[in-house]
Amino acid sequence: MDRAVVDLLACRAALVDLVWQHKQAAGLAQHDPAREAAIYADLLARAQASGLDRDRVRAVLGRIVGIDLIARTGDALSAEAEAKAPHRGC
Repeated sequence: MDRAVVDLLACRAALVDLVWQHKQAAGLAQHDPAREAAIYADLLARAQASGLDRDRVRAVLGRIVGIDLIARTGDALSAEAEAKAPHRGC
């Protein structure tokens, strides 16, 4: 199971790279706060419907997105910023 999680993280990272490249080539903004918020809300609702704790899922997603953000910009989110806007790197 843990190996599958790592494989999914690698797949996500590759897809995020493609999205960022496309946005850059098309002259699009790297961040779309409204879309990111909608995606994040959907993920949290899905987690809750699956019986998972929203706060724990929010923390995990914040870390995953934070790692992507660091990889692309070199900017780390503070723990406080992650808690307030953990969807920022998508």
